[in-house]
Amino acid sequence: MAEPVAARVAASVLLLRDAPAGVETWLMHRVSRMAFAPSMSVFPGGGVDAVDAGGSDDPRTADRFGVPPAEAGILLRCAVREVAEETGVALAAADLQPWARWITPEAEPRRYDTFFYVAALPDGATAASISTEAAVAEWVSVGGALAQYERGERAMLPPTVHNLRLLAEHRSVASVLRAAAARLLTPIMPTLRPDGDGRWVADLGTGELMPLPAGFGSPPRPGR
Repeated sequence: MAEPVAARVAASVLLLRDAPAGVETWLMHRVSRMAFAPSMSVFPGGGVDAVDAGGSDDPRTADRFGVPPAEAGILLRCAVREVAEETGVALAAADLQPWARWITPEAEPRRYDTFFYVAALPDGATAASISTEAAVAEWVSVGGALAQYERGERAMLPPTVHNLRLLAEHRSVASVLRAAAARLLTPIMPTLRPDGDGRWVADLGTGELMPLPAGFGSPPRPGR
């Protein structure tokens, strides 16, 4: 049995705004040449970098995520930085609320321990498609993104789909933020396995099975 690849710590932000059709979120369609999640729709975010260290601790989100305050501060700075780099939106630390934590399954050759936040688009701010990692980036209604996924028109990995489904339970950004304050943040690390039809799925351990896009989970890393 090969040892699992260490998961890189990362932060991602579900940037939200209210619209007539309901809650909208900013989704980036990653370029096809990316080493991880090519041609997938994702939320803004990325791995923790050295520049994220050296700031103040964050006991507020540390308690929610179950990590030391120093690590929580690093995660928060990473989230703020990634949103600024990929959308041009400047968020304050207080704008972000912990939402979820997903860990890439051990069988995958690239792994991330990703801490997800939710944040409302600040008044007067405008998001822009400025990331070189995205072929297209835009506001999409939560319901519209899920409908495109179900029709096979928008490829997304299980964490993105699952988080969108949670957002779909709310009619406003304010409702999402209220729910975030009460969420139980248990880390999710799916198990990858084939289903009865030979397709690879992510088993969330709750009875929920989520199909994987082509190229993910099949076959597992050599030696596993």
